[in-house]
Amino acid sequence: MSRTFSVLSANAREAAESLRRARLRTVLGLVGVMIGISSVIAMVSLGEIAREQARKQFEALGTDIVVVRKAVGSGAKAIDLPNALQVAAAVPSITEAAPRISGRGTFRFAGRKVGGGAVQGVTRSFASVNRLTLQEGRFISDLDADRYWCVVGAGVAEAMRGAGADRLAGSLLEVDEVLFTVVGVLDGKEESYALPVQVNANKSIFVPITTAQRIAPDPGVEVIIARSGAGVHYEAAVADIRSYFRRRAPDLGLDIVTAKELVARMEAQMGIFTLLLGAVGSISLIVGGIGIMNIMLVSVAERRAEIAIRRALGARQRDIRSQFLIESVILTIIGGMLGIALGLAATWTICRFTDWDFLISGLSVASGLGTAAAVGLFFGFQPAHQASRLDPIAGLQGK
Repeated sequence: MSRTFSVLSANAREAAESLRRARLRTVLGLVGVMIGISSVIAMVSLGEIAREQARKQFEALGTDIVVVRKAVGSGAKAIDLPNALQVAAAVPSITEAAPRISGRGTFRFAGRKVGGGAVQGVTRSFASVNRLTLQEGRFISDLDADRYWCVVGAGVAEAMRGAGADRLAGSLLEVDEVLFTVVGVLDGKEESYALPVQVNANKSIFVPITTAQRIAPDPGVEVIIARSGAGVHYEAAVADIRSYFRRRAPDLGLDIVTAKELVARMEAQMGIFTLLLGAVGSISLIVGGIGIMNIMLVSVAERRAEIAIRRALGARQRDIRSQFLIESVILTIIGGMLGIALGLAATWTICRFTDWDFLISGLSVASGLGTAAAVGLFFGFQPAHQASRLDPIAGLQGK
């Protein structure tokens, strides 16, 4: 054991000295490995960060969201409003439910156009289900049935102020020649496109759902946005909702999507996406490994006399092989460490410009070092094996 350790130590010192003497080749080899490892680190880290960002978008509104829509198809039956209003009370796994009827319109204030967008017919629970907060006034109430009152989104409110509105609550807003009294103004809301439904609150106005039935082209409920209870599995929530509508409307076809189900799908897809990014980055690593092999082959060719003298003095084939393998591994590990630093720096820079939260994946760093060592062994074996099989006599004769 002590002899093996001393031989390996001597080979490591000799390998380090050989790399120092061939500075230019060493630098070129380091650059190749560094670029390859940094590509892998950056690709894998960005894949992990993208997955975390997508998960945060779901968690911003909660992973307990359940979206119920009528089945796709021209002959599909719409969801009746009375059935939609009873979901929260009749389905045990659902704590809140907010049906929505949607239309579109052009908005005018004091005769001036202040935008156009969705006219969403909702109930009181719509604000709490979708985490909408008020800047001014109040939200739609269940007592507002058939009233021409509305709550405006932040973008519509800003346009109204630009048109001269001093106090929005109590103002009149014309929507396709129908006058609505503004009773509330929403705070700005960032849209999450990762969720199964979009609210687009900033450019919309919200009216009582019974009023929307009068003015919308389709009086049927477009979607029900619900929240499941704590600890309820998404499959149980879906089964309960289907059971409820099967009793109330046997012929009604439904598409039900839950955020938890989407999270599970997203994580599986992002895992595959991360593997693909790592595979793409590995191409440059393979190129760097081939460069290492070429450098080591040139080194063996230049040091034939040195190898022959060592063999003549009693060095065994495995001693020569280990010396060149250690030289290759040292080169790739140093390049790997530099590549990890470069990859993390590149990832941090990209996160800085995209406003993503930077995180360091321990797995990617560990795999980077492991991959560097593996590349050194794999691409350094052929030159090392060739050096170990060199005939001492031929090497001393320069053949």
